[in-house]
Amino acid sequence: MVKQLTKASLMAIVAAAAITVSSCKKDQNDGSGNFNRSLSAGFSNPTQNIPVDADGVIQDTFDGNPSDNIINLTSDKVWLLDGVSFVQSGKTLKIAAGTVISSGAFKSYTATEDGVTVTKDIRGVLVIVKGAKIDAVGTESAPIVFTSDKAPGSRVAGDFGGVILLGKAPINQPYTTVIEGLPKPSAAVDITYGGTESTDNSGTLQYVRIEYAGFQLFKDNEINGLTLGGVGNGTTLEHIQVTYSADDSFEFFGGTVNAKWLVAAGGDDDDFDFDFGYSGTIQYAVGVKAVNSTHSTSGGASDANGIESDNNKAGDGAIPRTNPVLKNLTILGTNVNNTALRAGNRWRRNSGLDIQNSIVAGFPSGVAYEGGASGTFSNNLVHAFTTTGSVTPNSTAANANGYLRLGTGTAASFYTSDAIGLNVNLLIPVTTSPANGIGGTYAGAIAPGTATGTTWLKNWTEFATQNKVY
Repeated sequence: MVKQLTKASLMAIVAAAAITVSSCKKDQNDGSGNFNRSLSAGFSNPTQNIPVDADGVIQDTFDGNPSDNIINLTSDKVWLLDGVSFVQSGKTLKIAAGTVISSGAFKSYTATEDGVTVTKDIRGVLVIVKGAKIDAVGTESAPIVFTSDKAPGSRVAGDFGGVILLGKAPINQPYTTVIEGLPKPSAAVDITYGGTESTDNSGTLQYVRIEYAGFQLFKDNEINGLTLGGVGNGTTLEHIQVTYSADDSFEFFGGTVNAKWLVAAGGDDDDFDFDFGYSGTIQYAVGVKAVNSTHSTSGGASDANGIESDNNKAGDGAIPRTNPVLKNLTILGTNVNNTALRAGNRWRRNSGLDIQNSIVAGFPSGVAYEGGASGTFSNNLVHAFTTTGSVTPNSTAANANGYLRLGTGTAASFYTSDAIGLNVNLLIPVTTSPANGIGGTYAGAIAPGTATGTTWLKNWTEFATQNKVY
């Protein structure tokens, strides 16, 4: 995320060579994988640690065909990620439909930023570096799940590290910029991102859930649920849900990748965060805050937004300009005012924007333009609990859903917690909703009057993740 002006930028980290790291496993791995049939975490399948070398690079010697440059993860095991694990350039990580991936052994990393040195234990982080690919194709009935290793009832945000894809598409930073949230790896691993290849292909994520992710290396230097650095539009991102992330649910650092059918649920910080020249298109996405999740703060004030977008830290005219094209989004805070949240949209630091046919509701502030942000905002339905912001809300009703009329129109909250869950049919606007007819069609991620049980959210999403048995 790019938050306060006092935040140490990635640029400064690179230029000053400020981060150093040493890594050692608490549990040694001989490269063959640790096959564990104890089922101590409560998984229905036996677990196996994904083998890595001393640099954290995933090895392809355990799947029976080490010469094909494909690393296969099958659905008959729960695969465990030790520390920060990397898929190297030229390799493809192929994950079968229905596979569960969780956190394995901790590794200890020492990192330094701005003269401050810390030692952190990290696990459950998957990094697809530039030139590598992920082939994670789940199905509606058998999604691929990255999740906590804790038993039902004891899961918290941060149990799993996160998924990071790095590519060669344009960013408005030098191509020596390293992705945030990671300690510096050995010289054998490249965690820089960006380039000149707009059509770069980092692989496919389809029907994938990422649950309880997130890790803070330093303040404002964190791993998100799904982090995308310089990812090109040759990459496929469709039907992806991030639930209870300890930071942003989705963050796009530059790149041109497009996406459809995304869900951000119960995240601590922003549902969708854009930085460093991101210019792709996202259509059909839901962001919904959970009343009982944690919510980020900055300077003592709430800083949990539906969307946050910056051109860069300086807010200057660096190109490519951050300019996401967003169509048919439903961004929901809470049904009654909650000061733990900030804005439905927060466009900052010279960010561009193009948001169309979307619902933004349930935040203290609806839509805010700050620091030279500008662009197209058309055919949207905005509710806010106050008139604070740059776009006058259509409603400031004390009960957000009493105005929106999603589902029955009488819900006490949109999403309470990961234990209670959310009936996705309650996200369907009724035909008398003010979302119906906007711009000649409708606003939001789901068409008003859609028959229950037929939305694009059915079957593969999970909101009651706290009690889910894997």
